[in-house]
Amino acid sequence: MQNDTYHKLLQTTVENILLHLYFKANASKAYLTEIQRNKIIIDFVKPMIKQPRYALIKKKLKTITLMKNKFGSIEKHLLKILNDYGHICSHNDVDKLYKLLSIFEEQYGINSKLLEETPNKEETDLIYLDRQHIDHCFDDKNKQVAPISLFIHTQNLEPFLKCLNEQLLFKFSLFQASDKFNNYHYQLHPIQS
Repeated sequence: MQNDTYHKLLQTTVENILLHLYFKANASKAYLTEIQRNKIIIDFVKPMIKQPRYALIKKKLKTITLMKNKFGSIEKHLLKILNDYGHICSHNDVDKLYKLLSIFEEQYGINSKLLEETPNKEETDLIYLDRQHIDHCFDDKNKQVAPISLFIHTQNLEPFLKCLNEQLLFKFSLFQASDKFNNYHYQLHPIQS
């Protein structure tokens, strides 16, 4: 549940930051440069860091305040975050699973394999999905109705966990782990909007 709360808090906070910027820009008589816009955003975000209700996203808020003018327009970065949340809301759950598997492959080099039966030889650094299990996880409208199991056999779990923590498509939980055999079973749960 904390993962869901984190994403909602981040999304609404970004929306509030942008609204504040647009109200200030609208009230201004002169055109605001990128540097001025960045300063408005940073000045608005700084007090949030100390407020307990933003504790979950404190690191993200600190990152925003440290951006200053080093990375161009902070506004554009915030709009990209909102855009990413918008794309997530417009896809069905099967599309989200496909997108997550694509992210694993394209950004982290972790391939996935759909299993029809028990594999003869376990490959390493590979995500396994059970076809029968997947068939029962979605209804006729491609809505997720049960947790999706991801089985991974790896000696280095860090890239897998990094991807799960950064993705905005599903909540996730560790279901089983065998550190001795380097086998891990994670479950993906839908994010309720």
